[in-house]
Amino acid sequence: MIRKITCAGFLGLTSLLAGCGEPSEPSFAMKNEVVDLNLHSLVRGQSNELLSMTEALHLNASRTFTSPRKLSDALDESIVQMDQIHMNLPTLLADQDVEIAAMRQAVANKTESKTALKARYEAMRAYRASLIQSLQSSAARTDQTLQAIQTSGRPDLMPLMQDAKVLSRDLNAARTMIQMQM
Repeated sequence: MIRKITCAGFLGLTSLLAGCGEPSEPSFAMKNEVVDLNLHSLVRGQSNELLSMTEALHLNASRTFTSPRKLSDALDESIVQMDQIHMNLPTLLADQDVEIAAMRQAVANKTESKTALKARYEAMRAYRASLIQSLQSSAARTDQTLQAIQTSGRPDLMPLMQDAKVLSRDLNAARTMIQMQM
């Protein structure tokens, strides 16, 4: 009887101490999930920031460009933001495609349900559609800014026209990249 109580006490003490130890290293799959979630959030955040920046461009254009320096700064910031999206977007899209392929294989192996695959696929499509919409809105604002620069006839704004064209081109390229993988 005492032996059973002693064993139970040691067993309880061992499990208590095991819970107080350092946490185990997260699995590779968990690390990938965290990276994917972070990249997902990062690209979405960058897209939202770009949307705000192009709104500032559009507002600047509607005020007849009272400050060419502000326009130049806003264009530069938008181009840098677009470059960051261009760096992250291919990785994000590839990760999502790999995830869907792995889920399809799991469905074929009968370790995952078709319902889970369909739900994840629809979530990715919705995410991609929202990115496309955000990029499309930014492109429209950039095009309006470009048009306002062209119609202003102000020589001090003409050097900025090329930057606006580059931004517009990059926005359309990113949108096309996503659309091709829908």
